[in-house]
Amino acid sequence: MNSPRRHSRELALKALYQAEINNSDNIESLNQIIKDSFFPPVIEAVVKEFLKNTKADEILSGKVEEFIPDFVDSISANPHEKLFDLRFRVKQILENYFSGVTINESFTPELDNLINNLSAKIKKHSAVEDFAKEIIENITKNNSFIEETIEKTANNWSMSRMANIDRCILKIAVCEFFFFPLIPVKATINEAIELAKKYSTDRSYEFVNGILDKISKENKFIKNTKSKNDLEKESNS
Repeated sequence: MNSPRRHSRELALKALYQAEINNSDNIESLNQIIKDSFFPPVIEAVVKEFLKNTKADEILSGKVEEFIPDFVDSISANPHEKLFDLRFRVKQILENYFSGVTINESFTPELDNLINNLSAKIKKHSAVEDFAKEIIENITKNNSFIEETIEKTANNWSMSRMANIDRCILKIAVCEFFFFPLIPVKATINEAIELAKKYSTDRSYEFVNGILDKISKENKFIKNTKSKNDLEKESNS
């Protein structure tokens, strides 16, 4: 099972890759991915569990198949609403499909449970989103420095000659080296290797590992002096 930070790195990687392919803005690319493919599965799982357990006659006899995609799209469009606003929007969507269900007093516990589950799941996944945004924002702000660092180390390999996915993985790792002092260097390199194994070609992880190892040694990074347990907690949180 992927750790939250690995999930964040995967989001950042997909955003960088998509931005390169489409010649678009990194941050806009990430926001689009979050809206289209990050939160929808989370919200869909919550609403399907709710529908599986509901005892409301209005819902059991209603147009459930049409309700699910509309509900997912609507909540995914703005998942970070305040609880009051989220409740209002959930009730609005339910009423659109199952008229009268939200004024049925016996349905109130089910409605509360749905909203609380949605809020908890969104909050949990927001940490993944936030770290991905930190990575993308730092890469965007420091792109020239990051690319120069990679090119200087990768003998005979300009950025343009590298495979797109490898280039994006290296950018994330080098960004972590210089702008995320609480993340151990070894953890960054290991995560980059795993990304290369999962998303790139068979031998790409060796290329990525070689460049990152050289950069880390040349710069002699002095990270924080926290305990091993603290560092592991930071890396996996």
